[in-house]
Amino acid sequence: MKKRKLFGVIAANAADTEQREIFRGIINKAQMLNIDIAVLSNIYNPPVTDEVLKTENSIYSLIGSDEYDGIILISESIINPDLRKIIFEELKNKDLPLVAIGTELPEWTLPSLQYINTCDETDIEDICDHLTDVHGFSDIHLLSGHYELSVSHKRVEGYRRSLEKHGISFDEKKVFFGDFWMTSGHAHAKRYISGELPYPQALICCNDYMAYGLLDEFLECSIDINEKMSVIGYEYVPDRYCHVPLLTTFQRNRYELGIMAMEFLTEKAGIKANSILSATPRGHIIYGNTCPCKAKITDIRFDFKTAQHKNRYDYLDLFNQLELNLIECRNIDEFVKKIHEFSSLIRDADKLYMCLYENWYDTSPNFSNMVGYDLLHDEEPFVFRKHNISAVFRNEAAPYYFCPLFFSDRELGYVALSFRGPDTFDHFFRNWLKTVANCLEFLRMKNDIKFYLQCQDISEERESLTGMLNENGLRKVYLNADKSNLCLVALKIGTIRTNPYSASQNDQINSVLDAAEAVREFSGNHICGKINEDTFFCLMRDIPDTDVLTKQLSAVLLHHTAYMKINGLDSYVCAAIPCEDNDYVLLKEKCFAKIAEMTDMFSSRRTKPHYKKLNILRTQFYNDPQLTFDSEDIYSRFSGSAGYLRTIFRKCYGFTLHDDCINARIAAARYYITMSNLSNAEIAEKCGYKDLKYFLRQFQQVSGYTVVKYRSMWSYTKQ
Repeated sequence: MKKRKLFGVIAANAADTEQREIFRGIINKAQMLNIDIAVLSNIYNPPVTDEVLKTENSIYSLIGSDEYDGIILISESIINPDLRKIIFEELKNKDLPLVAIGTELPEWTLPSLQYINTCDETDIEDICDHLTDVHGFSDIHLLSGHYELSVSHKRVEGYRRSLEKHGISFDEKKVFFGDFWMTSGHAHAKRYISGELPYPQALICCNDYMAYGLLDEFLECSIDINEKMSVIGYEYVPDRYCHVPLLTTFQRNRYELGIMAMEFLTEKAGIKANSILSATPRGHIIYGNTCPCKAKITDIRFDFKTAQHKNRYDYLDLFNQLELNLIECRNIDEFVKKIHEFSSLIRDADKLYMCLYENWYDTSPNFSNMVGYDLLHDEEPFVFRKHNISAVFRNEAAPYYFCPLFFSDRELGYVALSFRGPDTFDHFFRNWLKTVANCLEFLRMKNDIKFYLQCQDISEERESLTGMLNENGLRKVYLNADKSNLCLVALKIGTIRTNPYSASQNDQINSVLDAAEAVREFSGNHICGKINEDTFFCLMRDIPDTDVLTKQLSAVLLHHTAYMKINGLDSYVCAAIPCEDNDYVLLKEKCFAKIAEMTDMFSSRRTKPHYKKLNILRTQFYNDPQLTFDSEDIYSRFSGSAGYLRTIFRKCYGFTLHDDCINARIAAARYYITMSNLSNAEIAEKCGYKDLKYFLRQFQQVSGYTVVKYRSMWSYTKQ
């Protein structure tokens, strides 16, 4: 359960420089107001849908969490039309205050959505004012972006306003349109160099990339641009150190936009009334050497530190041995420890969690539960619901970045990251995510490939590992079978594993063989088979009670220690369906639907407080049901009062501790009655009963059958 108010921030490729300034404003304001921030962001963000990368957009399903008190959208970062639709579909059903930073998107027609932005016209006007007021220039050219974009014409309008304000005639021949990229900067420079265009006193480039292209072309031609004209860029992309001379540019006030967004949202959410800024945030000049003002030491210092940081982490990215170490890991525990050893690769990280779907390692649909692994501290993994994003939050308000972990079309989970201060992740983190995701897939394949090779079918009707019928063989038997009084009984194993691959490969295979042996014992002379890597089917005749069938199969499996030791008490599901007139496909669908329902119920337990300790306690008295008669011994195994244990047990499982103790005894009794030649008195003693009559009475009360009737029902198992 969340501790404070929580605002979501929907972004794309949040490592981009322009967005990082917005985040600084959002985060600083949020920490003043004691509000948590959850930033949802993909990491590649191609402008058109890429089949290889589209799985990264699954991170936006976290918009469906009901923990948000408001949402901020950074609209200009979401450039992919398909992604805009995905986000809109998630947002349209949210009854929350919404604020968008950036250009209005026609696709997002939500009545509760309010846009805020800086003003392109005002920013360009301020640049032009600087050139005229400070330097006395009157012959000024403008290189804007794509002609068909409205933002390009807004920037031209700001240029016009400044000129006319200073009594300078606006001349359309001095306005040029490019593509907002370095290519048009190169092309425009060539027009000056060739003499096609006369040099002005100054050129305003409506973004830095076009200015960089222009500077590079002059340098390539060995021409000192400062001898020809002044140049000012726009938007301040911190790559200035890569180009000569150092560009003078203009930084939009995105930091103030972040603060404004928080103030709007807190007021709309009824959290706090704010004296919201009515004026549009104004930017400022970042001084370089392409205008007469020359560079300022404070600006150079920031660019220099940015360059140092990039070089340092480029070096680490090239030479670090994280990938090699992760590839050598044999299980998820080793994997997490190795990431911990290389935690310094993530700059200034305060919290770092790898949150994987409980069944990330197989091809079945993702569970709703996640397992959280602390990658910075030696903590136990914990289970939580996917949309319960506050499960990773610390005690004080902080920003968290949620980024996808995926491999091709396989969604593995996500990473949650928090910094020590109001910081954001960078492009190096993107490479780190890619390494972790690729190595998780390698871990999965390394553990599964030999298993699959040993389990592959070597005949049309037999499964090679167990020798049981495979699905083809079972389907053929079912097609020709008399369906009267016939039931399908299923066992799905390995449904929940907090630490997949923690056991050796041989142990995993042996646990499957042990489960197969349990199925054979259960089915006796009836038909059974293994239809896929984790599911067994049995065709049982003349026992129409589906409850008896599933409880008997469970009782048999509980006594197969090779399986139980590896997988545990809540790792399997039993289901039974009367065959009636169903064809095989429909019967299988019904059975799988029931398995899925029960798996989800078992999985939901794991998110409950104290589940882990309670499961250890249950395992103890299912392994040794005699313990269930000693209540003091049971209570002594759990810290807290007896009443407290009974209360939390019922909240976790939905039934009482007392009833579960009885079920443990009766499960053991079911096994001994059907799988041994022990007398009733001997069975009663093994199950902890000191009074034979009490045992016989309680067995009939719980199972619905006398011991004699139950034994005769399953007599075929001893044949």
